[in-house]
Amino acid sequence: MSMLNLHAHWIENLRYSVQVLGNADTIEEVVARVSELAAAEAVFDLTAAKRPGKIVMLCQKARVLRRKRQRLTGSRMPSA
Repeated sequence: MSMLNLHAHWIENLRYSVQVLGNADTIEEVVARVSELAAAEAVFDLTAAKRPGKIVMLCQKARVLRRKRQRLTGSRMPSA
């Protein structure tokens, strides 16, 4: 006889995460955890664009799918 799992509907399959790393490769922030790869990639692209100088990773559980580090660039004024 099988047991009925009363909490089965609460379990989510959030296999993808977008993480921002701080100094010394420590996780500074988990920006999102989602179940679909397309949504995770969109959040990754937005996060990477908004966090210059930070390392942003798209992970599937412990596996890194994408990793991006935006370089800080000095703003240049156009010459007249």
